[in-house]
Amino acid sequence: MVNCEKCGAELPEGAVFCQKCGAPVTPPQQTAEVQNAKVIDLAGWGDRIIAYIIDAIIFGILFGILQALVALPTISFVESMPYFRYTPFTSSGIRDVVFFVYFLWMDHAYGASIGKMIMKIKVTNLNGGPINLGQGALESFGKAFGPLILLDVVLGWIFTTQKSQRIFTFLAQTIVIKDKTAR
Repeated sequence: MVNCEKCGAELPEGAVFCQKCGAPVTPPQQTAEVQNAKVIDLAGWGDRIIAYIIDAIIFGILFGILQALVALPTISFVESMPYFRYTPFTSSGIRDVVFFVYFLWMDHAYGASIGKMIMKIKVTNLNGGPINLGQGALESFGKAFGPLILLDVVLGWIFTTQKSQRIFTFLAQTIVIKDKTAR
């Protein structure tokens, strides 16, 4: 068993990052197996933020249309002018829950949301493999519920500089990488 050079934590076989402190794992010697190991190329904050904005726009438009269709019966007339009692594209409880389910399903099933697919990035476990449902739920939570994303990103910038993680991706033990298989 190999230990982390930075914090001394025991590392599982094939680990690319220390699961305790996030330091990259450097192999003790270059064997044929190590030379053939996959290289994980972390996605930058810029690509990740653009992917989130793409998802928010697509989702906002679709959910806004749905909200408008549901809200049509609530149209009131004030001095013969229509007045809507809702504001589209604003945060609401059901919108956030649906956004959470979207991220959970897309990241778990495909490794990427539509925005991530467009930006050619994907979410993986710390070894570059697919995430499980629990990891998907935890990492999706921080980006789906309104203002929590800002706190999630800021704390990530402060505390997880080596792996460019949000706090919820750190807690879920996931990373976002460049997708070399995307065309």
